[in-house]
Amino acid sequence: MLKAQRQEQILRRLAREGTESVSDTARALGVSEMTIRRDLEELADRNMVERVYGGARLPRNLRDTFSADGIPVPREYSHTEKRHLHIEEKARVARRAASLIEAHDTVFLGAGTTAEQMVDYLPDIPVRIVTNSLSIFRKLEHATAVELYLVGGLYRRQTGCFVGVMAEDAVAPLGIDKAFIGTNGIVGDSLFNADIDEGRLQRLVFDKAHRRYAITDASKIGRRDFYAFYRLIDLTAIICSGQIDADKREELEQQVQLIEA
Repeated sequence: MLKAQRQEQILRRLAREGTESVSDTARALGVSEMTIRRDLEELADRNMVERVYGGARLPRNLRDTFSADGIPVPREYSHTEKRHLHIEEKARVARRAASLIEAHDTVFLGAGTTAEQMVDYLPDIPVRIVTNSLSIFRKLEHATAVELYLVGGLYRRQTGCFVGVMAEDAVAPLGIDKAFIGTNGIVGDSLFNADIDEGRLQRLVFDKAHRRYAITDASKIGRRDFYAFYRLIDLTAIICSGQIDADKREELEQQVQLIEA
C-alpha cells in the first residue's frame, strides 16, 4: 500500500471512529506502529489530524465536514503509482466500458489508468480513438483497426497527458460519440481531479460528447480532490466496480445511472 493511500485510509477510519489508537490503526492496515506514527506526524503537520495520547483524532473543524465534503486526497498519485492500485476493479470497469464501443464510433479516452486498461479490451472493429494520454497513444499506435488521434499541448508528467490551451483548441471542433474519463473523487454532485488544466479539458470533452461515462472504482466515492470538473447529473452513467455503501449508492443513483462492472 502506498503511503498516500495508507494516509487516506487513516483519515477514513478517523472520520468513522472519531478517535483511534496507533495500535488499532496499525493492526487494521497491516503495518507497524512506527509507520502509523510517522503517518500521523505528517498528517498533523498538515493540520489534518490532532495527536492525542496513544493515537489521533480529526480536528474539530473537519469532523462535521468530512461526511458532507468527502475525505481529502492527501496527495496526487503519479500515473505509475495508480497502475498498482485497485488493479482487478479497474480491469472490470475497463472491460465493461470497452463493451459499449461500437463500430465507427469516435471515442475519447481520458488520461487515466482505467482508460488505459480499456485498450486491452477494445473490440476488433473499425473505430476512431482520440486521446490526450501518451501511454494510450503508445499502446494503440500499431493497432490497424484504429484511426488514432493524439491531442497535443502542454505535457503534464504527473499523469502522462497533454493539457492547456493547445489541447482545448484541438478538442473544441470535434464531434465525439462517447467519452470515457476517470476521476480522483466523487463527492456530492461532482467529479473531482487534482489539476485545473486537466479538469478544464475533461469538462470540454464531456460537453462535446454525445455519451459521457465516468470510469472509476468504488474507492473514489467519498473522496474529494482539488478541482470539481463535472456534475454527475450531466453524465450518461458512472461505470464502477467494488463495494459501494448503501447510502452512497442511493445518493449516486438519485443523480446518475450507475453501471456496475
